[in-house]
Amino acid sequence: MNRWSALALLLAIAGALALRAHDLGNRPLHNDEAVNATKLAALWCKGEYKYDPHEYHGPTLHYFSLPFLALSTSTDFGSSRREEAHSEIRNSQSLLTSAGTKKQPAFSDAQLRIVTVAFGVGLILLLLLLKDGLGHSATAWAALFLAASPAMVFYSRYFIHEMLLVFFSLLALAAGWRYSRSRHLIWAILAGAGVGLMSATKETFVLTLAAIIIALFAERIWNRRQQSIAPQTSKAKPAIRPLHLASALTAGGVVWMLFFTSFFTNSAGPSDSIATYLPWLNRAGGASPHIHPWHFYFERLLWFHPAKSPVWTELTLFLLAIIGAIAGFVGNRERVTHRGLTRFLTVYTVTLTGLYTLISYKTPWCALNFWLGVILLAGIGATALVKSFRNKLTRAMLIGLIGVGVLHLALQAWLVSHKFAADLRNPYAYAQTSPHERELVERIKAIALASPEGFNTPVKIISPESYWPLPWALRDFKRVGWFEEIPADAFAPIVLVSAKLNSVLDEKTNKAWIMTGYYELRPNVFLELYVEFKLWENFVATLPRTED
Repeated sequence: MNRWSALALLLAIAGALALRAHDLGNRPLHNDEAVNATKLAALWCKGEYKYDPHEYHGPTLHYFSLPFLALSTSTDFGSSRREEAHSEIRNSQSLLTSAGTKKQPAFSDAQLRIVTVAFGVGLILLLLLLKDGLGHSATAWAALFLAASPAMVFYSRYFIHEMLLVFFSLLALAAGWRYSRSRHLIWAILAGAGVGLMSATKETFVLTLAAIIIALFAERIWNRRQQSIAPQTSKAKPAIRPLHLASALTAGGVVWMLFFTSFFTNSAGPSDSIATYLPWLNRAGGASPHIHPWHFYFERLLWFHPAKSPVWTELTLFLLAIIGAIAGFVGNRERVTHRGLTRFLTVYTVTLTGLYTLISYKTPWCALNFWLGVILLAGIGATALVKSFRNKLTRAMLIGLIGVGVLHLALQAWLVSHKFAADLRNPYAYAQTSPHERELVERIKAIALASPEGFNTPVKIISPESYWPLPWALRDFKRVGWFEEIPADAFAPIVLVSAKLNSVLDEKTNKAWIMTGYYELRPNVFLELYVEFKLWENFVATLPRTED
């Protein structure tokens, strides 16, 4: 790698860290992040993890989080009060009592997200395995694009599975490329392990695997066609050895077995990892609230402009990717990149984009899987565009123009991660928890501390809608009841009730409870806080007095 490409790579890594790691706790935990945190707490505190084929995806996020927690400066880790997160959603019809008296895990929102930051930055390092195929220049551009892409940055700051899935996908692709060049056994094993890690991360890995297989067959057909048109005299590559293929499959199978058995503590895990496709196929077919039209991803990635908002766009990457794809089939007079790799990436990206577009079930972070291919092709496209001009001044101007595009992406990445982190105008903030949730939690804690029982004060949460991330946010409380409808005995010293049910509760209060606040949990999900009148008086007495 020449010095300019190496400098660009170092700049990309530094920029990626700056964009991803700064003020990681500035946004309240999303529902999914809180569920993942609850399951991680059970694994950390009690050594318990069991794969659920109905919800929550695979185990790698939780197991790969453990080293980062071990390195954490926080020492306040106690026993988890719930054995399984899903029981809090489905079976919480009575007051729950904690299994122990120790404090709950105190790791912060920022600590939880460090693992996805690490994998987000790690993507850039994996590009080094592709540099002889992409070329030095395209590798450097792809690194800068990965570092600055708003989608990649925002979801690197998100404690969900997607960034790990993207990382393991690139690991499998890169190791597969290295094997195709060298036929060394170690790369076959690493490629197989990469696929195994993909399978243990998220069920949608099958879409990536399908795109890889289709792209491999397409490239093989292309090569045969070209061979028939213009036979090559160069020496053919050695065939894949059966031993290498068996080693790759074994490596993938071992990884799959280790993670889904929770390292040999859950014998049902492997079969559950297959059974899971029944409920997920139902969701993909429309049995889900996350059903969106085919253009959902393109709208958010290419041109998103709600009222009183900047224009959010990664169109620069998309256009450069088109140029890069073309370079794999025509032109490429200066051998910008390995044309076979470019054609593979083109078919892979188009196929994966089509699969995610056709499926009705859509959440914006799923776009990362095909957007990775777009970014790799954009790196090739940037290089092809610059080298298509022989004039040095023109080349310098194009490099500067693309550099401005990178800065524009980085600016957007900063804005979506900070100023608009929990804003409806952010194209990547989807069903995002409102900042009011933190105000609500702090208020409930302050009220509880005004009671002699402290965090043993009974609390009831009543909502027909999902009340996450509150089960995680209120984990310090020892006696919390979760209800989907008004129970016969609706009252506790602290009651949080959905605004959709408040009129029913009002009729039961007999003025012994007071409604003290109205809070937004998520977009269009509002909760009202009722407090026993005497407890409220105690709380008010603790507030600082202001002089008239």
